[in-house]
Amino acid sequence: MLYDFKIRAEISHVKLISKALDILKSISKGEITRATCLYLENKFTSNDEKFDIKIEKLNEVFLSIQKDHLDNRILNILQLGNFGTELTNVKQRFIDTGIIIKNKRLSYININVTRSEIDIIYIACKLYWTILVSDFSFIASVLKHKCNQEEIKEILIQNSDYNIDIENKKIHRKSKWAYDICNTIENIDNSDIIKNIGTLPKLKITKNV
Repeated sequence: MLYDFKIRAEISHVKLISKALDILKSISKGEITRATCLYLENKFTSNDEKFDIKIEKLNEVFLSIQKDHLDNRILNILQLGNFGTELTNVKQRFIDTGIIIKNKRLSYININVTRSEIDIIYIACKLYWTILVSDFSFIASVLKHKCNQEEIKEILIQNSDYNIDIENKKIHRKSKWAYDICNTIENIDNSDIIKNIGTLPKLKITKNV
């Protein structure tokens, strides 16, 4: 296989991307309630007494979408087509890479990826950070069911909170990490100097010659 890019990643990058890919896999199959599990990470930083009530309400919305719009159908990986195959492969490669970094006690490692794999990583990280900032609309775009995505998106928009900014201190720090990875991917072909808003060192992506 010809790889278009090389990612220089630290263990924190690898762990975050692996988790984001796993969440993308679940939600694209129809397990929208995985968004609830991710959003729970904000509980430790929000200091909101009504957080548990909000989580309960969100989970009811996600369960309702699964029941009323997806018929509670969870697709298998084969039903996701080429997207599912590539998603599974790149996710497993990052999991294996994490094990290598840990066992060999490496400070960083180079990972070769294709353009389409970069695109999947971008989608996964965007899904990750948008959920954490209470923007749930992107969930609709990753569903692989035959469904009315616009109708689902409208429901998700109605239950989003667009007053929460990515730099809000109430949002879990990993949302900023995922946001920074997306920014880096968006600027692969540009020479713009992009500064991270999170604490994680910048992910380095270079084109293979």
